[in-house]
Amino acid sequence: MKNNLFRAVLIIILILILLPFGGIVVESLRLKNWIDILGSSRTYHAIQNTALVALIALLINVVLGTPVASLLARERFRGKKILEALVFLPLVIPGFVTTMGIQFLFIRLELIETLAGVGIVHSLVTFPYYIRALKAGYGTISSDYEKMGRLMGASSLEIFFKINFPMLLPAFLAGVSLVIIVSFAQYLVTLIIGGGEIITLPILMFPFISGGDIKVGAVYSIIYIFINIILIMLLEKGVLTLYSKEKTGDKIDRD
Repeated sequence: MKNNLFRAVLIIILILILLPFGGIVVESLRLKNWIDILGSSRTYHAIQNTALVALIALLINVVLGTPVASLLARERFRGKKILEALVFLPLVIPGFVTTMGIQFLFIRLELIETLAGVGIVHSLVTFPYYIRALKAGYGTISSDYEKMGRLMGASSLEIFFKINFPMLLPAFLAGVSLVIIVSFAQYLVTLIIGGGEIITLPILMFPFISGGDIKVGAVYSIIYIFINIILIMLLEKGVLTLYSKEKTGDKIDRD
């Protein structure tokens, strides 16, 4: 009985996931649209901008979000609840509301209509997702490992990269994936800060989906999905390869 129920639920979920994608594939079955889109420099410029903005957001998350996640997961201090509320506030407040407030500051800092400005806003939108993933990872690591590392004379960087990071790897990769996925999906905040000058795939794709040529929009949607998946896979492979090399190097040094 339980197995049949599980299979039924699984089939329903698969239908809900695959049916919309199947509709996109069917709408995109027009060779001329593919030739026109893949032959346009505008498409490749949008892909480049989308990837660069996501990477800027990811870099800011890694540099600033990692210590914040460690602090929230492992330390007790006055005002911790307030800090948590502030960190996760973008999950409650719509992104465009926050962006409208930031826009005036960015105008003064001359970050409007720049990749850096869009990347910074994307980092604010994705911050809660990255910190939530890393916080969960830090929650599974005992502080005894760090204490042992300090007793053996390891520096803070050595403790992070050789003790914490290997155990944080699944949570880190989950956080990286979430940052990329959420960054790729941003349309309105990109439009506001980018001012229509920073063209990403959602900016390029949305007019066709909302009221233009749905068949062209379907082609852009498939390109959007595949670029998203490829970037996540490349980053995950890069992190795993780097970690494997460091692990091998440490083993050789010990030998």
